[in-house]
Amino acid sequence: MVDLPDVRARDIEGLARSFRYFGEVETSRLDSDTDTAFSLGIAQDPELLAMASGIAPGQPAPNIFFAAVQDLLLADPERSLAARALARFYPAVSGEPIPAQSPWPAFRVFSLEHADALAARFRSGRTQTCVVHRCAIVLPALASLPRVAAAGGRIGLLELGPSAGLNLRLDRYRYRYAYEDGRGARVDWGNEDAKPLLRCEARGNILPPVPPPRGRGAPRPRPERHRARGSPGPQVDARIDLARARRACARDGRSARPRGDFPIEIEEGDATREIEDRIAKLPIDVPRVLFATHVVYQISPEGVLAMFDAIARASFAAPIDLVIMDSTGRGDSRLDHIAFEDGERKSQNILALSDSHGRWIEWRRQA
Repeated sequence: MVDLPDVRARDIEGLARSFRYFGEVETSRLDSDTDTAFSLGIAQDPELLAMASGIAPGQPAPNIFFAAVQDLLLADPERSLAARALARFYPAVSGEPIPAQSPWPAFRVFSLEHADALAARFRSGRTQTCVVHRCAIVLPALASLPRVAAAGGRIGLLELGPSAGLNLRLDRYRYRYAYEDGRGARVDWGNEDAKPLLRCEARGNILPPVPPPRGRGAPRPRPERHRARGSPGPQVDARIDLARARRACARDGRSARPRGDFPIEIEEGDATREIEDRIAKLPIDVPRVLFATHVVYQISPEGVLAMFDAIARASFAAPIDLVIMDSTGRGDSRLDHIAFEDGERKSQNILALSDSHGRWIEWRRQA
């Protein structure tokens, strides 16, 4: 196991640490042998590490590198012999199972041969991830909000940034919080037949809070859900191409639109300029909660300030709670709660530290 890397590093040693961590920790969790081979290969390759140094500051280098390669490959898998060789390891391109051989030689040749095209994508690339397991971090935050508790679980949700609506289904999943060493009580939440089961290791001395049970299994917070989608800041274009998502999902038989009987509205927009209009669409007879997972760190400081000012203005109509799960820049995440009321930012608290993908949480305090 390697130490948590600094995702902001662009020197060769720092980048090697990032790719090694990605290969030894992140991709192995997902049983992705192909990405593991790519990650560990790059970690030992000075030429590819030098290429990776051109990835935009603040972006996770492995994600951007692999996304750029795949984007280039999907655009024209017949562009070269190197492309055809690498395409065999991408079932979405080849339509065939991954060959039982190392993908690394083909990946390296393709990357070096198409270095200029990749460099352009490295400079402009931004992550737009969908990690349902992060709901295991968001759920305790919602449960800790006094206004949500007082409303019996009813809530108006507005999500900023990624997830294509999947994280707005957080009340449809099942959760399990437990200490790895078996000490203390285990906390389960959600209907027993709900899927997926999101397991989250509890760390520290406090188990994270969850909503109270109601009826079978557990309550559903009955959220009125909305999702502000699109570029989170003036210098960041992080919009999801829904048509591309539909094409990608069609390849493996999944639907790009979540099913359910709850209202979800997905809209493009710039959160630094249009968030006030989006908030106005939320009902004011229930607590209004905004949340974002690994989005805010991509917005410029000026953009964040503009967004907070707009949220403060919107709080004249009714209070607003903002929950942010964001990167610390050291490989893990921090969960913050900011309360807005009467046109002001009333308070800000650190609720927890967590794994960036929601696999562990160290709860700190109530909102």
